[in-house]
Amino acid sequence: MDVTLALTYQEQNDNKAIVLTDASDWDSSTTTLTSGDDNIDGDFYEITAQNTLDMTTIGSPDNVVGTRFVADAALTLGAGDILTPVTPTIAEIVTLTLDTTITGVDETATSKTQVDLVSEFGAFTVQGDLVFTITAALLGDTADTELIDGLYALVYTVTYDGDGVAVKTDTLSVTILVYGQVKVATYEKLREISTLYMCTNGCPSPEISEADLCGAYLSGIENSAFTAKTEELLSQLVVLDNMITNGSKITW
Repeated sequence: MDVTLALTYQEQNDNKAIVLTDASDWDSSTTTLTSGDDNIDGDFYEITAQNTLDMTTIGSPDNVVGTRFVADAALTLGAGDILTPVTPTIAEIVTLTLDTTITGVDETATSKTQVDLVSEFGAFTVQGDLVFTITAALLGDTADTELIDGLYALVYTVTYDGDGVAVKTDTLSVTILVYGQVKVATYEKLREISTLYMCTNGCPSPEISEADLCGAYLSGIENSAFTAKTEELLSQLVVLDNMITNGSKITW
């Protein structure tokens, strides 16, 4: 049985980290296999009962009830045999890694340093331990710097083996939008509006209009972050970054 890997994420307010929280279905089970059923090569099982089939022929180190293992062969269970497909417990994690490819506003994809999550954040005993603060330093960049804005393609990989010899690998691939720098820059423009509106004559309407435009564009990015295609999100991010850096080309 494959573990259904899931991650949630949140950017820190200082733009120097993203916090990833594991929401996977660790230590779960599904319908048991009994006499006449075939196990699946490569799936993860727990012995619930053994009577006929020698479980060591499909990857178990023994025939003891409660032994958990990755099957390395597929055979038919006999009378009195019961196997339960399971997902690993937190304690059964052998390796847990994060690979990251960032496509920034320059629209160039860059592979970052792989993060060994066990080495950096382990050992894990409960799911609440699987919270990872990912900084620029962990990704191979200068320590204590802001994360660059862009699309972060994450590959979250776990291996586990239970009591057996064979190792099973499950992988989650997900792309998230990191946009802390443009968000802060937009908020700074919006904060200036209250001061700009207090002028008595010759008000700098272009600055006010540009701030409003950046704020509206930022809201558009946030509203479409979960539905837009990744290339569309990147395009929106590039446009907003350019407006903040170079100003709008609109004649107000």
